[in-house]
Amino acid sequence: MSADGSALPSKVVIIGAGHAGGSAAALLRQYGFEGEIVLAGQETAPPYQRPPLSKAWLKGEAGLEDLLLRPESFYAEQNIALRTGV
Repeated sequence: MSADGSALPSKVVIIGAGHAGGSAAALLRQYGFEGEIVLAGQETAPPYQRPPLSKAWLKGEAGLEDLLLRPESFYAEQNIALRTGV
């Protein structure tokens, strides 16, 4: 139950596994949402930082692991179903 007495959803599906989607999923857990979270995105990589992509990535100074918002293991540890490439 929420503070106003209404029922909370048992499942949240976030379409778009970019910076905003990844942050939304993490914040749901951080603030106590205990239901199912599905984070789905078209790209095959977990959520990553876009601005450095245009600089460090293109210069060959950073790999994908350096650009990830959180390690890929974070999503499993937080019980967030990460669906990439969909």
